[in-house]
Amino acid sequence: MEKLRKYLGFALGPIAAAALGLVTVPLAAWIFSPADIGRLNVWQIALSFALLLSVLGLDRAYVREYHESTNRPQLLRACFLPGFLLLSFLGFVSVFFSAPLAQLLYDDANPWWFWATLMGVLLAYVARFLSLILRMQERGLAYSTSQVLPKILLLLLMLAIAFATFTKTFSHLILITLAASLLVVAVYAWNTKSDWLAAITSAKIAPLELRKLLAFGSPLVVSGLAYWGLSATSTIVLRTWSSLDELAVYSVANSFAGAAVVLQAIFSIVWAPTVYKWNAQGVDMRVVDKIAKQMLAAVCALFAVCAGLAWVLDYVLPSHYVGVKSLLLCMLIQPLLYTLSEVTGVGIGLERRTNLMIGVTVLALSVNVGLNYTLVPHMGATGAAISNAIAFTVFFIAKTEASAQVWRNFPRAYLYLSALTLTGAAALAAL
Repeated sequence: MEKLRKYLGFALGPIAAAALGLVTVPLAAWIFSPADIGRLNVWQIALSFALLLSVLGLDRAYVREYHESTNRPQLLRACFLPGFLLLSFLGFVSVFFSAPLAQLLYDDANPWWFWATLMGVLLAYVARFLSLILRMQERGLAYSTSQVLPKILLLLLMLAIAFATFTKTFSHLILITLAASLLVVAVYAWNTKSDWLAAITSAKIAPLELRKLLAFGSPLVVSGLAYWGLSATSTIVLRTWSSLDELAVYSVANSFAGAAVVLQAIFSIVWAPTVYKWNAQGVDMRVVDKIAKQMLAAVCALFAVCAGLAWVLDYVLPSHYVGVKSLLLCMLIQPLLYTLSEVTGVGIGLERRTNLMIGVTVLALSVNVGLNYTLVPHMGATGAAISNAIAFTVFFIAKTEASAQVWRNFPRAYLYLSALTLTGAAALAAL
């Protein structure tokens, strides 16, 4: 019963946040122009890139070493500071090029947009580490509260803007997004105040221990950046070779794939700390095979439900987004197969062979770039969605195979067949 309450506590936040998102996304589509919705997708991609680059993989190192650490405040300090200093330096330098960078990102040389992007990155970095404290302490309700309150604020601000008489611009969209992000950090900081205050006053970690953390995290920077490229390729190609309107259709379809992101978020929050604890306690790891089958069943069920309900999108979105329902299944492939790969690829983390993720991710990235280069100029958002789905299928198969080779051999033919079937069905729906 205690475990059930813990998991329900963690599940509440992603479920409620996704439900609020199902209201916020169509509302934003009605309020703001397709070009601004496309720019918001670029904003999210830029934030994820900067976060991956600056965090140095030390967020994953914190999760990996937490249960084996004898001084957790010191561990938090050691994992937080290097990336924060790097982020501060890069942010200071980039301010001098704010106008051209804004033009590159948003097709408008408005320096304020780039400064706001920097603020968003800083808030995301702090929120990342504060959220890890709650995850590792298994404080599910506090974690969920920190996720839901900003979504409620975002929705209220969106409603307030909807009834305003002034012209709505991307600047307004940035402001309400930053307000929600600031509330995230404030709630996380309150819920973890004793932990980060202890980290501030803790002793510096020994250079040898820091090198150990960086040795674990550094390969994840490379693989993380490659994964970012894998996720962002379609957005970048649409921004370069298509139009902001096509990018808007793609990004709205991606937002509605949040039904699958709920599964990914809930599982990712609970899975990594749990499996590392099992390993430290000597639990029989054949339990992972059973969990993989259960997760595959959940993936297939969610895919089927979303396929059956896709037609509803025509009634909640403006006519400009009529193509969203056709792309939805392709957009589901990424979060669904990524979640499944967290189970089937767990051996890579357990064996500390994170360098293998570089090859896995680069392989999938190469597939995505090649397919986008071929399909997007002729098919727009449809080509981007199909390319992304196929690339993530390659990612899932390669990660699963790598885990089986370095950890333990386990049945996987049924996993590959299921993944290929889902991707084939999604591509046919898009076409």
